[in-house]
Amino acid sequence: MVFLQEVTEHGYPLFTMKLKKLFEKAVQYGIDADPRGRKAVEKLLKKVKEKSAKMEGSEKELFDMERTWNPFPDSRIIAGTGEEDVKVLLVGIDIETPEVLLADRLREKGERIDALMLHHPEGRALADLEKAMGLQVEVLGLAGVPMNQSEDMLRPRMERVWRAVHADNLFRTERVAELLGFPAFNTHTPADHQVWSFMEKNICKKEYDDLGEVLTAILAIPEYKHFALKGNPPILANGGKSSRPGRIVATEFTGGTNGPEEFIEAQMRAGVGTILSMHVTEKTLEEAKKHHVNMIQCSHMASDTLGMNLLLDLLSKDEKGLRTIDIAGFIRIKHSK
Repeated sequence: MVFLQEVTEHGYPLFTMKLKKLFEKAVQYGIDADPRGRKAVEKLLKKVKEKSAKMEGSEKELFDMERTWNPFPDSRIIAGTGEEDVKVLLVGIDIETPEVLLADRLREKGERIDALMLHHPEGRALADLEKAMGLQVEVLGLAGVPMNQSEDMLRPRMERVWRAVHADNLFRTERVAELLGFPAFNTHTPADHQVWSFMEKNICKKEYDDLGEVLTAILAIPEYKHFALKGNPPILANGGKSSRPGRIVATEFTGGTNGPEEFIEAQMRAGVGTILSMHVTEKTLEEAKKHHVNMIQCSHMASDTLGMNLLLDLLSKDEKGLRTIDIAGFIRIKHSK
């Protein structure tokens, strides 16, 4: 990486940084915030690397070597070589064909865009989404649910997600990006880990008299306030403002996608009173009502934006010139440490 602080463009320091280095740093920050802990993740990567070394024939040919260093199957570079220099990122929660065409139009008008940074996965990252769900076992383990139980409940849900994703047209966005010359990468679980860790520390570990106080605390976070002002606030999916929260957990913030509704009863039996979630399915809500578990739907876009902002804060620590153009549900808000 070359840092040229003495030269500026439009008021921003000029520097060159390879896309693959930026993405590798995002992966490492994701590992730092992983519910499994860095040692456990590194142990897992070591096992994958050892297993890959013994592969032969078609198994070796089809094996995804990225799995030997990147523990997040739903996050990867989906277009470009990784050798591209990056200073300006077009960042969005969902970037698909319309957003890539928008990027091309902005470039025609003179806007510099070095790469597209997606949150939600596309291409191979989406194809491997169900492989990211296994860490939900560790997340629920931290909430007190025995891992053998959550693992057994999760497996059928992972298979359903795999079948659903398998039938989708997965590679449209990456192909459009390739044709229009835009490197692109997504950071799904690394960003979700950031917001999960943030909510556990700043909301779940605090004491509250009622759910109304929990909502107030969530609304004090800039991203949630921003989206609330746009009509997309955190909502009480189950429970009232005067309801006592009991033990609060953020078990539905990371792990690829929603887990099975059976997780609600398991958490109730582990002593959980309130679950913070990005989004609540109707079946999950039915289970929450049945087992008297409060649920706060914290706003999906606000939660994803918070996670991406926290990740970008980390990526920008040493790369002072990194800047973003915000689209597709994302707004850049910097958090002071």
